[in-house]
Amino acid sequence: MQLSNQISQKLLFVVGKGGVGRTTVATSLATYFAGKGESVLVVQWALKDSISPLYSSPQCSHKEAALPSGFKVMNYSAAEAIKEYFVDHLKMKLLYSVIIENKHVQKLIHAAPGVQELFFLGRLFWLVELAQSEKGYSYDRVIVDAPATGHAVSLFGIAPAIANFGITGPLANECDRVAKLIADPQKTGVIVVTLPEELPIEECYETIPKITKQLNRSPNAIFLNQSINPHFFKGIENIKNEDWFIKMEESFKYENSKEELELILASLIKRDIFEKKLSIWAQNQENNHSPIPIVSLPDIGMMYKSTTSLTIINSLAKYYESLA
Repeated sequence: MQLSNQISQKLLFVVGKGGVGRTTVATSLATYFAGKGESVLVVQWALKDSISPLYSSPQCSHKEAALPSGFKVMNYSAAEAIKEYFVDHLKMKLLYSVIIENKHVQKLIHAAPGVQELFFLGRLFWLVELAQSEKGYSYDRVIVDAPATGHAVSLFGIAPAIANFGITGPLANECDRVAKLIADPQKTGVIVVTLPEELPIEECYETIPKITKQLNRSPNAIFLNQSINPHFFKGIENIKNEDWFIKMEESFKYENSKEELELILASLIKRDIFEKKLSIWAQNQENNHSPIPIVSLPDIGMMYKSTTSLTIINSLAKYYESLA
């Protein structure tokens, strides 16, 4: 697949179960697009910024910060987003100071389900649609390193749900325009990141239909991190019969060493089986509106003995070039 054709949207959500490499994929995509001359922003919503430290840069805040890699990064703050909405966008500084800043109102805002998520989406809408007209700058690509899968999936349904309540006023207008942005396949895309392991792939089976239902379309692609694709590892299932493997096993003096080797091989074969099952499922028209492309990402750490996150990110960005 040609990556630039498959992922053409300006707003791109990178979603997946915790620990599957969501941040690695989001950051490597940002590096790839920035390398093609695009102006790129990565938006996080996390307890702390996990991207800037990779580049030996200070922790970023709600305001965008440039990184040496050529793209910018920010970490969403609900409090800052709400202030921006009322003060900068609605020009209601007095209302914000008298009512919204009240500690009891603040507690209600942070406790009410969906409010923080709505303002998060509102911030993304502003970055995609209004930043240029209001502040004089814009991004070619806004990549969202989304929260873990369950929270991320709920983001796609919040704005339409609130918009359907029939309320009026500025908040209703905000919901309506955010809902239209998320629903627009020309502007918003979704990548699901997973691993060739049982729990992450089972979560794919569960959550991708939910994403498809919310968006009325399938995700752009599944990025299978640390793949056992034959393109990277040829003949995994037959390695045990290869001469070099037999000789290596025979060279071990201790029986427990041979057992550990067998366990490693069994784990790799199991990962290969899960990957093949996912590929078949992704092509099944009954599960999705259309077949979902799978982008198999090489296990950089295993193939090249690379252990640093930054090296893996840069290696994946170069790998994307081979797909284009």
